[in-house]
Amino acid sequence: MDPEDLRPADEKILDELQEGRATKGALVDWTGFSRNTIYNRLEVLEAAGHVTCIHDGTRLFELVSDPRADEAREE
Repeated sequence: MDPEDLRPADEKILDELQEGRATKGALVDWTGFSRNTIYNRLEVLEAAGHVTCIHDGTRLFELVSDPRADEAREE
């Protein structure tokens, strides 16, 4: 996933996960995006390898890599 592929919800999710781990529900509360949007974008970010679920029961996520930072390192 390239930085230009990121949607506004992705940006907010990545920003929040840079601060630490978060559940799906917390990300909904903190970002202001709908539950469906957050759930869908987490699936996309997880498939791209940028976030990972570290606890299935609570759906706790953490940042693996930020594609925005990856881009900056390449320049």
